[in-house]
Amino acid sequence: MVKFNSTETLTKANYDISNYGEDLFLPITTDTLALQSVTWSAVNELLQEHSEDLESYSRLVSDIDTLGILNEGDGVRFDRTYDFLTDMSAWCYKFNLTFGVALSVTAYTSGAHSVDSVEVIFSELLPDKSIKRQVAQMIQNTGMANLGATGTNVAIMGFEANQPFKITQGNYLRMQIKFNSTDTNTATSFEGIMPYFYFQEGSLAKTMCESGLQMHLHPALDHAFPVFRDESVTNQLDFDGVTKDGFDRSHSA
Repeated sequence: MVKFNSTETLTKANYDISNYGEDLFLPITTDTLALQSVTWSAVNELLQEHSEDLESYSRLVSDIDTLGILNEGDGVRFDRTYDFLTDMSAWCYKFNLTFGVALSVTAYTSGAHSVDSVEVIFSELLPDKSIKRQVAQMIQNTGMANLGATGTNVAIMGFEANQPFKITQGNYLRMQIKFNSTDTNTATSFEGIMPYFYFQEGSLAKTMCESGLQMHLHPALDHAFPVFRDESVTNQLDFDGVTKDGFDRSHSA
């Protein structure tokens, strides 16, 4: 048996990260805010940003007509943060945040009322919840018309990016969602996120989607360094039966 250094072996133990990718869906439907009732078939306006884009949504088919708006109160502008703590250092290769934005005017006297745009900010936080860095900031217009009477307008918003970023173990990923709204003069109005919404209008069976953040994650391997990258471990591998006789390494480049 020919003895040779581990660096000359034809095969070498490795950490197969292709088997550890995770499509993780985080619903933003668990917030304990009040729900304002909405009759879907009576919605005045339904809009969708980037309706041509395909995505693996969390969805089902339903004909339930009474839905809700998570809101912070009459006339209060929506501004919420959500924190996620990963179990290990991870790379996010793509994320998609999709949710229904809604404004319901239940009593109208005068003025203009609409949600004009939505801003989303992703940040990495240290364990004490102080901000380490901003990962992404995005703003999109809703295209929503002003409500000059009682009624409900809905805009389906989608924010996505595929610029990889890393979240270190022990740190948090924070997502902030802020509305820029018009609310002049006198009305009773509620704005916020719909936990569940439809892509189609009417009262027939149709596709319902859950508002949430979807990420494609891979472990960053920081935690695996002592096992898979330490030379002292590599040199203890059993190379019995491995031979390089008759093998031309020029073909393996």
